[in-house]
Amino acid sequence: MAMQITGYIVEDGRFKTVEVAPEEIPAEAVWVDIRDHTVEEAQSLVSQLGLRLEIDESVRKLDIYGHVEIDDHQLTVLFRADRPEGAFAVAPESAKVAMLVGQGKLITIRSGSTPGVDQTAREMPGMKAGAHPHTQVLLRIVSRAMETTFAALDEAEAEVRRHSQKLFTASSTSRAELDLEELLSDLGPRQARMVEVRYGHRVIMRLVETLKNDSRMALSPETRAEVDGLASDVISVRDFATAVEDQLGRLVDATIGYIGIRQNASARWFSIIATIFMPPTLLGAVWGMNFHNMPELDEKYAYMIALGLMFLSATVPLWVVRKMGWAGR
Repeated sequence: MAMQITGYIVEDGRFKTVEVAPEEIPAEAVWVDIRDHTVEEAQSLVSQLGLRLEIDESVRKLDIYGHVEIDDHQLTVLFRADRPEGAFAVAPESAKVAMLVGQGKLITIRSGSTPGVDQTAREMPGMKAGAHPHTQVLLRIVSRAMETTFAALDEAEAEVRRHSQKLFTASSTSRAELDLEELLSDLGPRQARMVEVRYGHRVIMRLVETLKNDSRMALSPETRAEVDGLASDVISVRDFATAVEDQLGRLVDATIGYIGIRQNASARWFSIIATIFMPPTLLGAVWGMNFHNMPELDEKYAYMIALGLMFLSATVPLWVVRKMGWAGR
């Protein structure tokens, strides 16, 4: 797939999209978006713009959740972004993204379509530019990424609530008909997906904290106010993620508990049945012995007495079980 490059400049105080070739990137571009590139192509383009991309193929193959650092007044952010077709239930395919900020420019380098960057790219043309347009674009991408995270958490919370109602509001009879193992198999991947969502949000948290606290990020008062607002939103999303994760964990624990109760009930019934039939079995074993001197063999009603004693020996344990309430637990 051929590399795609889109440039954004500020003209008459507003953002404007310009199509650029690899060898003709405008010097006044405040945002350059690069897609479907090779490592060599990306590094060459970044060098043209006065920045650096110190990432080789071995690093690209790592399962990177995120990395944020500032070195020599250049901000570098590496993270994984969910593709738009992903859902919470199944972990979507991820695109690796690098964002470089420095020299008054923002460079986004990504391996495919990502919701936050794509939505920002659609919104920027014609938008009024601020004092630091490259930082303005960065903050908008971060804001859209948080919206994607919140949407995933909202979907997760709805799924947890649906499964909780199915498990906890069901009657004993209907709950007995639930396939608990299938429910647990469904919840397991969701827990793994939740871990990925939390990792992605931690990258956003580190980025916002860096923008807010690092003195090397020169921000205008307007931009700093926007960063402060993002910091508050990050905390809200973090708290929401913690609540959803706790609910999901409790639901998994409850499902495992019900599976244990069901297994214990099965084992209890096997124990009750064994207890009931143990005395008759013992009597049958005694009277089934092949000894010559067994007084019972000469009794006229020995057979009927033996059957009666076996029946009685089975009935008494069953009465005890019902009297103690063990059969109904």
